Amino acid sequence: MQVKLQQQDKEKIFEILEVLRNKEAFLITSHINIDGDGIGSEIALYLCLKKLNKKVEIVNHDKIPSMFKFLPHSKIIKTYSKFDEKKVFEVGIILDSGNLERIGNVKEIIKKTSFIINIDHHITNSEFGNINWINPSFSSTGEMIYFLCEELKNIDKKIATCLYTSILYDTCGFLHHISNYTMEVVKNLIDIKINPEKIAQKIFFEKPIKSINLFKLALETLKFDKRKKICFMKIYKEFFRKAKAKEEHTEGFVDFLISIKGIEVGVLFKEKENGIKVSMRSKGKIDVENIAKKFGGGGHREASGCFLKNKKMEEAEFLIKKELKWME
Repeated sequence: MQVKLQQQDKEKIFEILEVLRNKEAFLITSHINIDGDGIGSEIALYLCLKKLNKKVEIVNHDKIPSMFKFLPHSKIIKTYSKFDEKKVFEVGIILDSGNLERIGNVKEIIKKTSFIINIDHHITNSEFGNINWINPSFSSTGEMIYFLCEELKNIDKKIATCLYTSILYDTCGFLHHISNYTMEVVKNLIDIKINPEKIAQKIFFEKPIKSINLFKLALETLKFDKRKKICFMKIYKEFFRKAKAKEEHTEGFVDFLISIKGIEVGVLFKEKENGIKVSMRSKGKIDVENIAKKFGGGGHREASGCFLKNKKMEEAEFLIKKELKWME
């Protein structure tokens, strides 16, 4: 089924396609702490451009989390630390990133390109590109890339697998920010004979033992407010050491918090070397994006985050509790 877009989105797609067709060398990247939406979008667009016989590279600040290595061509993704900075690209395509700082060290390569395409579904995007296609009404950046690839008439099973992964991941299994297009897009992708069961299994039901050991430690910190509407959980640096775990092993922790009956908001604090990373989830009554924005972060009404630089765990906890009007 053909999904009809708004006119403003059609115009942006036309602008982007003009560049994709007329330029030859492209660098694709996404945000630090790369996730399923970013990775799926990158590979899907990479494959589309390859079908146009373009020169394309994907370079990210971080390594791809192991849970996404099942995606086709995931091995072609490079990290900045192992990339030859002397390579020159005509166009930099930045996906799912609110600003240039969010792409980490890859911005040093992007700065050398003569043209930047910025595609994102976050309302907090600073519109830093030569072309900015920003629309928070889409469920995910992957959903936006679907319409680009659809216009090029070259979505195959591999591309569809990547796009479905993006949408499934960023909607938390179709729980959050579903757009007017999401279900029709997903139906079209499934019609291409992808394996949605396998994708869901890989994302949600293959937790490594390191992740479980880390979760056990984090659960000991779980706290509720008096009304049992808000809960907090913390992960200290020593927890990572004890569990021999990494950042990627926290996947799904914050989503667990709002799976608790009666909870309206769940907050996960992660202690990093230079501050505290805060992830928030809401069932919709409380807009956690507004809270994240106050601390330089962003996201969506039901799923947002921020980074409190040079803060200790206790300071970060106090600041977020204050915004949520926490009741001890």
